[in-house]
Amino acid sequence: MKTTLNISKLFIISIITLFYACSNDNESDDDTIDPITCQNPDSAIYEEKDGLVAVEFESIKDHNDWIKENTTTGFLGTHYLVWKENQFLGAPGNGLLTYKIKISNPGVYRFIWRSRITNGTSGSEHNDSWLRFADASKFYGKKGESVVYPADTGQSPTPNGSSKDGWFKIYKSGPADQWKWQSSTSDNDAHDIFVEFDAPGTYTMEVSARSTFHALDRFVLFSENINQNDAIDETTILSEITCN
Repeated sequence: MKTTLNISKLFIISIITLFYACSNDNESDDDTIDPITCQNPDSAIYEEKDGLVAVEFESIKDHNDWIKENTTTGFLGTHYLVWKENQFLGAPGNGLLTYKIKISNPGVYRFIWRSRITNGTSGSEHNDSWLRFADASKFYGKKGESVVYPADTGQSPTPNGSSKDGWFKIYKSGPADQWKWQSSTSDNDAHDIFVEFDAPGTYTMEVSARSTFHALDRFVLFSENINQNDAIDETTILSEITCN
């Protein structure tokens, strides 16, 4: 009888131990779970809803040599991406990050990303990356009545400073030690970024490395009927991901 009881106790203890082991495994994996569950990660599409797209940069599968980190405080979500390889000040297309975005409500969208400098104290170094919307109807920078277009697209004028093959250099200004919602192009003449989608469909957004130690946290695209403060609020619901 005692032998039977001992076996029963051992069985119960084994079940409890297994339960806690599984629980701990799940907890330790929380930060590494890939939010994209598509069988083919390249088929993941971010869905615009009611004129808003909100995406964590690290949510794509292929980070292409960008480092996924959570060591610099103040980021949103679970991580951010930071570039620590060579600089590509005049050569966009390296360290390519690709995001497929499905637009159901065409129109004019403002683009802003949340970024930070992670090295040094200068607010004008390590503060930029490249951005392109090659298949959008229009992609431009605007400041009041002034409009600039990416170089090599057959449109003019182009921004002050770097631009090439349809890419804008996108920078932030201000203190180095703060995350900031800002996406500007044209050196010393900051123009905000806009994208026009003339028809519903799936479009490609590309980001590539420019300056080392530039960290990217989250980006939003929002239509003219969306208030900017609502779009960039940290409680904003992230865009749903579907598989093509």
